[in-house]
Amino acid sequence: MTDISPTAITDCLREVLDRDIAADADIFTAGVDSLAVLHCRALLKERTGVRVPGHVFFEGRTPARIAELIGAEHAGR
Repeated sequence: MTDISPTAITDCLREVLDRDIAADADIFTAGVDSLAVLHCRALLKERTGVRVPGHVFFEGRTPARIAELIGAEHAGR
């Protein structure tokens, strides 16, 4: 199973948005858009080597849930 923590997600989002987002915050309410998702996916790939599908950001909506979905995506492979 691939383990990407909510902290890894919030760290990427902090870098992209230049502000903190809580692990339980709705990322889209906090200002994330599709370009920010692309940038965060690229950062996660660079830092972890894991290809993160874009849909997990839109389905998960919070860093904590996004991390869970990434784990589930990779566990099913």
